[in-house]
Amino acid sequence: MSAKAFDHKTAAFLGFVIQNMPEMDDATMNGWMDDPAATKTLLSGFGPPEVASVSARVETRKLLESVATTQLGAVAAKKTIQCFVGSVWARGGRDSDFDRWLPANQPKTDACAITTLASTEDATFVKWFAPILGVSADTPVKEIGELLIARGHTMTLAQAEEMAEKTERGEKTGMRTDGWGNFFPVKTGDKNNPVSVGYVFRGGRDWRSGVGRLGYSRVWDAGSRILVRNLDASKL
Repeated sequence: MSAKAFDHKTAAFLGFVIQNMPEMDDATMNGWMDDPAATKTLLSGFGPPEVASVSARVETRKLLESVATTQLGAVAAKKTIQCFVGSVWARGGRDSDFDRWLPANQPKTDACAITTLASTEDATFVKWFAPILGVSADTPVKEIGELLIARGHTMTLAQAEEMAEKTERGEKTGMRTDGWGNFFPVKTGDKNNPVSVGYVFRGGRDWRSGVGRLGYSRVWDAGSRILVRNLDASKL
C-alpha cells in the first residue's frame, strides 16, 4: 500500500472513530492526552469485534442444517439380531457387525424428539458430531462418544428402525429414500469405543442397514442425513 493510500485510509478511520466516540468532558480528554503511552497501549489491544466467534458460527451453520423434527413414541425393547429385518428390509441387507459390536439387546425407550439434519459438506462422522456437541473436531473420539451418551443424543436400533418405517409410510421425517445414507449414533457398551454410527438407506424398494466406528476416517457425501435424539437444533 502506498503512503498516500495509507494516509487516506488512516484519515477515514480516524474520522469514523471521532464520529462514534462517546461524549467526554474536558478533564477526561486532558487525562488521555497527558499520558500518550497509556493511550497507545490501550488502543494497540483493540481488534475487530467478534471476528473469531462469527466465523465459527458461520462454519457450523454451513455444515449442518435442520430439515425435520419427528415426535417418536415409546419404542419397545428388542433383540439386536431382530432389528432391521421384516417387510420393508431387504433380505441380506443387514450388516452383521451390529451383532458383533453392539449389546445383544436394545433397551426400551421413552417418547422423544428425533431431529434430522442435512450435511452441506462432505465430512467424517467426527466432523458431523463435533458441532452438535459444541466441541472441536480434534476432540478424542472416545470423548465425543461419551458426550453423545451423556447428552442423550444416541438412539437405539429399534428407534432407527421405527424412523425408517415412518418414512416408508409417507411421514415427513426428512430422511432420504434415494439410496443416500441416514446416520445415527448408537451405544456399543464398550467403554473404549462407547459409540458407533449406524445407518439406514433405501435402495430401490427395500431398506438396508449398516454400522461403522465413530472414528472411521471415511468422508461421507454432502446431502447425507444425521438423526439425533433430544437435540435443540436452534443452538447449532
